[in-house]
Amino acid sequence: MSRPRLKRLTATAALVTVLMATSAGAQDQGMEEPRIEPEAVEALKAMGEHLQSMQSFKITARTTAEVVLETDQKLEIGSEATYEVKRPDRLRIDLATDVVHGELVYDGKTLVYASPDQKVYAQVPAPATIKETLEHAAQKYDLAFPLADLFAWGTPDAPTDLIKEGFLVGHAFVNGKETDHWAFRGPDQDAEIWIATEGSALPLKVSLVDRDDMTRPRITTVLEWTENAEIADDVFQYKPEEGTEKIRFLKEAGK
Repeated sequence: MSRPRLKRLTATAALVTVLMATSAGAQDQGMEEPRIEPEAVEALKAMGEHLQSMQSFKITARTTAEVVLETDQKLEIGSEATYEVKRPDRLRIDLATDVVHGELVYDGKTLVYASPDQKVYAQVPAPATIKETLEHAAQKYDLAFPLADLFAWGTPDAPTDLIKEGFLVGHAFVNGKETDHWAFRGPDQDAEIWIATEGSALPLKVSLVDRDDMTRPRITTVLEWTENAEIADDVFQYKPEEGTEKIRFLKEAGK
């Protein structure tokens, strides 16, 4: 008996964060007026301002994503990503899922993506900032990572104007820390975000539901932050292990 195949699911769909709740899309002409509590938007702005203020930090993000088989059976896929960041131009991401292991290393000049399990890596020139580099990696090379969109919050690119609904659900604890639990609705996706109420306005949990998919898969990420982290410079220098082969991205220009 053959195994049911997974429905098509891109890396972005499996690992997106709250920014996707307000992703670009045509607004339906017949929709009701937005029902947005002003405090909901202010909470996102405060979160974005704090995220942009941090110059050195680490994040551990644990994600569970529902994927749906052609038989409509739901499976849960787990992943863990570690971010090490020095603004404006140093980033390392170590990503391990149930099905893939990848590393992204950015030193301000070059972007390296490596697959340790396959012992291969690709290296290309990169833009001058972390935000631009992540956008470049997604658009040009189809490299998408959880939390990548957090680097847009607190900048003019934060899509708060696309939010159609936003309200306070209540208060909740995430890993023992008190949070405000907010709910948002975008053109085709719903999102919930839990923002710490004491100390820094950090997102501690994010959950997303894709309304375009009739099966309504949910993706949830829990985040642990280390602010003002001391990170050695060599963390952002990729050194291939012996036997690792350099290859090209499939979409690398002219290849």
